[in-house]
Amino acid sequence: MIHFIIPLYNKEDILEKNINCLNEFLKSHLKQEYEIVLSNDGSRDNTLEIAQSLEKSLPLVRVVGYSPNRGRGYAVKYAARSCSGNYVIFADLDFPQTTSLGRILEMIDSLKKNQVVIGSRFLPKSVTKRFLRRRFVSRAYRLLVKLFFPWIKIKDPDIGFKGFQTSSFLRINKLSQMDRWSWDLEVLIIARKNHLRINEIPIDWNEKYNKYTSSVKIFKDSWEEFSGMIRIKRNLKKGYYEFKDNEVKA
Repeated sequence: MIHFIIPLYNKEDILEKNINCLNEFLKSHLKQEYEIVLSNDGSRDNTLEIAQSLEKSLPLVRVVGYSPNRGRGYAVKYAARSCSGNYVIFADLDFPQTTSLGRILEMIDSLKKNQVVIGSRFLPKSVTKRFLRRRFVSRAYRLLVKLFFPWIKIKDPDIGFKGFQTSSFLRINKLSQMDRWSWDLEVLIIARKNHLRINEIPIDWNEKYNKYTSSVKIFKDSWEEFSGMIRIKRNLKKGYYEFKDNEVKA
């Protein structure tokens, strides 16, 4: 079983179209069992109602959620609690517009040998179309990650497309203390700290499609990520991110 977790926050405009698109692709291309888990992160619009309608019309869609809003990281962690299959893949809702869905198949293939697999916009074979402001902020963020954590050696830690072997993911989430944007970096820090196998795969990434939307507030969230790095650094020094000795690595 492969669980595709999609965190949702105020996505009523694109939810139905994109989930139908993702489901059609998975149904046509996957031989394995799968489900799409829609994790409602305290949305204030009609996202929950639309998600529940999709759950009724599409047998392989399941809805979980809570209120109030707690962040993308928490939404993914919350959904993962009820996942027991082989793999967990999380992607942002706009994934069908930003990236070729065929990259999902590459990720699944890589997960057979690696406990963590992440898409990357910064590998030689990656093709990206980004807004100038987001490109600048992303570059600054990656430089800070290299400064704070030079040993992590991951080119695109905040990408909204990551896959995990489920057993490893659940162990990581037991140690995770971040709920919002810093969660993306934190899970990779925990994985690297505990010597899990991490692989990056190139993706094509297009932000310049019609009606591109994002819940990212660049300046507010950039500050949250910077302060998150400081907290992660502190947690590392305190030993909060180490697996217990009685936990067997996969």
